[in-house]
Amino acid sequence: MYKKVHSLYALLSLFPFGLSAATSSAGGVVNEAVIGAPFYGFTSDASGAVANAVGPTADFIQPMRLIARSGDSKVNAGSATQLASSLLLDDGTVTNLPSEEVAWAVDAALATVSQSGLLTAKQVTERVRVKVTATAEGITAEVRVRLEPHTAAVPAGPASSLVAGSVDVPNAPGWKKSPWFGSFYATENNWLHHSDLGWLFVQEAGDGSLWTWDNDHQWLWTGKGVYPHLYRAKDSTWLYFMLQARPKKVFYNHTTKRLETSQP
Repeated sequence: MYKKVHSLYALLSLFPFGLSAATSSAGGVVNEAVIGAPFYGFTSDASGAVANAVGPTADFIQPMRLIARSGDSKVNAGSATQLASSLLLDDGTVTNLPSEEVAWAVDAALATVSQSGLLTAKQVTERVRVKVTATAEGITAEVRVRLEPHTAAVPAGPASSLVAGSVDVPNAPGWKKSPWFGSFYATENNWLHHSDLGWLFVQEAGDGSLWTWDNDHQWLWTGKGVYPHLYRAKDSTWLYFMLQARPKKVFYNHTTKRLETSQP
């Protein structure tokens, strides 16, 4: 069970997009609330640390959804990839789960998965997709991984499922709008220009979710029902993209509880 302080609602008093200095005499967090809840606000000191967060919290926070992901969407025969999972809680936060708290299973004998979540592909003669199931806290999630007989070339064009699930933006040639990812300009290769996040190199993860790469964060993972939460691979942390801070690119780091600003 995930326990928080009692419910709190406060009036918002935010400068341009929610940054102003407000700390306790000890320099710590005055109030801690749910970043990303329908009603919330925050203030920050000069270093970017969130000093005062106001909004709804819950006495007991319940897990809403289990998120399973694979380090690679394609695994060559004889190679391995690391699986990982996180819980999306009903207060809008995300917590990474230790491997010993997750039960992994694969639906085919062509691959094995260890207790630590390492998926290993056996020898295959043709491409085949396997389903990996993660179970934790009584919740189940699935991720699909494609096994390859040899190294495959990276396909040309942006993520096909993202483009297929999007509609054209009127009077804006080349621009698409995704119901969950927002507006973007699709190119003929794996690059796209997102209206909020800028230029991204995009690859599908095999289950409709996406791996994106940019200079600031390197590899980020997200998907439908997850975004604007993004998982950053280089330091295994979850970020929350602050939509109300646009056009600035501001992220809340769930690990450090600090704000991070990326280059425009």
